[in-house]
Amino acid sequence: MSTQHDATDLDQGFFKFPVPTWKGMIGYAIALSMFMTALTMFSSGQSIPDIPQLSEADRLDELGDIDSYNFQLLQDGYEQPQYQSNKAAFLLVPLELEEGRIGTEGCYESEDDEGNTEINYGYDIEEGSVLTFRDQAGDSITSSFDKSRTLDPEGDFFSQYCTETWHRDVKGYGQDNSENRILMAYMLVQNEPNEYYQLLSFTEINGFNDYENPPEITQREDAGRFALLASGIGGLIFMYSTPTSLSYALRKIRKSNHTNAKETASAAGVLGSDGRQFQHCGPHGEIIGPANQLFRDAYSDWLFGCPPLPTSYSNVFTKDGDGSLIPEHPQRIGTPRPAMMTPYSLGALTFALSFIWLSSDLRARDGSEIHTLIGYVMTFFVTIINILWFFSAYKQAKLSQTINDLPTSPIRSVAVGQAEVVGQVRPSSAGTPAFTVGGKEMQGTVLWTWSSYKYVCRQTDDGQECGWEHRETKNGGVPFVLHDGTGGMIIDPSLWQAENKTLNLGSCVAAWESGKWKWTVNAIGVGDPLYVLGDCVPRSREHLDAWGGDETEGSALVTMVPSTETGEGSIMSLGTELDVVAQRRSRFEMLIVPIIVFTFGIFMFLNYTP
Repeated sequence: MSTQHDATDLDQGFFKFPVPTWKGMIGYAIALSMFMTALTMFSSGQSIPDIPQLSEADRLDELGDIDSYNFQLLQDGYEQPQYQSNKAAFLLVPLELEEGRIGTEGCYESEDDEGNTEINYGYDIEEGSVLTFRDQAGDSITSSFDKSRTLDPEGDFFSQYCTETWHRDVKGYGQDNSENRILMAYMLVQNEPNEYYQLLSFTEINGFNDYENPPEITQREDAGRFALLASGIGGLIFMYSTPTSLSYALRKIRKSNHTNAKETASAAGVLGSDGRQFQHCGPHGEIIGPANQLFRDAYSDWLFGCPPLPTSYSNVFTKDGDGSLIPEHPQRIGTPRPAMMTPYSLGALTFALSFIWLSSDLRARDGSEIHTLIGYVMTFFVTIINILWFFSAYKQAKLSQTINDLPTSPIRSVAVGQAEVVGQVRPSSAGTPAFTVGGKEMQGTVLWTWSSYKYVCRQTDDGQECGWEHRETKNGGVPFVLHDGTGGMIIDPSLWQAENKTLNLGSCVAAWESGKWKWTVNAIGVGDPLYVLGDCVPRSREHLDAWGGDETEGSALVTMVPSTETGEGSIMSLGTELDVVAQRRSRFEMLIVPIIVFTFGIFMFLNYTP
């Protein structure tokens, strides 16, 4: 008597931290480094002065009396020694540069991607110089950029048309010199205990009556934005590096199976040191013997052992022995529930909310045109991603609900209509026709796909690049029998392939190289577990004549096809219901988390202000 297993023992509870695969561990390490980068950027941004937007500054025609300025309490980040008190005024005022070098400019040669020489205008801003300015009333001040160099200098000069290369300093030439530049200056001013003027940004203007705005100072905000970008990327990597909670539990069982099989010789229907061999059969189910090339490895095989293969396939539709269900049938072992929450939820929320906040911040805060453009582009993509994620989540949640709510039917009594069946793959009258790939004959399969690759080296601008390039992929299959102990039914792969349905054939069962060529084979073979969700329909007379049937067995007169009338999802996948459920997350993670993100995204876009 076979051991009775209870899959409900694998219920994952409210929260589970599933141990990731080695690839997932690499992903976690990268995500952690992104989170640390985000924290570092955010922390460094807190020491940068919070400069008001230009719209909040006082716009003056001339410097006037310093005591008349609108002094206000400073925000965060003014910890540098040059700031004498916790109050300052912020001015926009046109000034003439009389003394000091504020930068350099010129026309410089450069090469484009094709090696052509170009001459373009460019400039650099000098951040350490002491500068003397005079307003249109004749009052002068001495100023400089940030002495602590915490704030980067910001400024714009008039662009010059370039026909030849040249270079010069941008500086003041003394009082009343026509060569002096007139700038719209954005300045921080303090008057206690001493007068202090700090140039924040500037733009060159045509005269004192020209009122162009200089660049915004967004260095503190940009540090936060880069922190959000890093945390968003980290959340995305963390999200996709987190396996489902049940997949780890099944991986532990299969790892134990692999260990226990090391001392066992592999055979048809027997998991051994090399895996489990497929059984090769001729027409009408004639047993030829174990397949010569292909093995099902322990990590994609049955969880609780392969049901014994029959010694004869004279009647593939009748029950086995007393008609008991196979040990891994959901009606015998139940269906476990995934954890309601895993680190996937945290990664998903971190990813989505970081990018929602970032896109909203770029749109809402004054900055350069690039800031605003990036903000609107990101808003568009974030909105599209949220919508697609929401509808995809709804579709996946609906499919998961169908899988959970639809009872797995014993094949002997499966009824016409939407159905879910699980069983063992066995040969029909088509047998398991051999096919040749890369000079090797493959046996024992009923459904397969193989691909070939060639190792190619190409010369590029960066040198020689070599790698495997795909050359060909071919699919094949024949009708086979799915048997769950109570009876068997024909499954015809052509009815699924005609609907362009993706068939999950599991991991690669064979891969090898020869010279500059490589081949891989994925297949479903005799003895494999298979899960099918679709519509149960009567077989046509032509189908019965072609592949056989049994008028005394109801299951011999029907087959499974992709769902069309019901509109529900369809699945044909290697494994049992346990494997299908293990690849799916809880309803909370699949549906509620995207709904939260979608709702919060709408709220942020409609109501966010800097």
